[in-house]
Amino acid sequence: MRYLNLLPSLLIGVVAGSRSMTPGALIAGTDLVGLRTPGQPPGLGSRVGKAMALVLGLGELLGDKQPSAPDRTEPGALMARALSACMAGMALAPRGRERLGGLLAVAAAMPSAFLGLQARARCTEAVGPKRSAVIEDVVVVLGGLACVVSAARINRQAGSAVDRRARAGQRLRHAAEP
Repeated sequence: MRYLNLLPSLLIGVVAGSRSMTPGALIAGTDLVGLRTPGQPPGLGSRVGKAMALVLGLGELLGDKQPSAPDRTEPGALMARALSACMAGMALAPRGRERLGGLLAVAAAMPSAFLGLQARARCTEAVGPKRSAVIEDVVVVLGGLACVVSAARINRQAGSAVDRRARAGQRLRHAAEP
């Protein structure tokens, strides 16, 4: 059970393997609607940073459909995916476990980039390039959203547990006072 709270970090790495800008955009978007993840990627502390992350995420979804879009398994693209996965994995990890969350996300992002490319190629053969791109976008965005919302819920529950322990400690101290 102790390691299940790292599952959102691992799975956001799978998302980053397909779309490098999507994890940051999803974290920024959920933060704007009031959900709080345990951490926050660098640069997303301000409204301007959040807006930029959303624009970059949307731009990537649109740009991916262009024939000139680079291959996700090129060295530069893999580096961007690893960096994005690491930052998002750290942001979704429970406090004190950020490094492990980042490492898990990177470990998931690298094979995900290659497996996603193969899956996209098969899907393209079956339904065509535009439809396969849209299908992949839907799967990636919904999966990433599930990761971010799960991490926010785990964070809220952890905060509630800390509050309950603090209140119980206060009651014990008050009961022990003469």
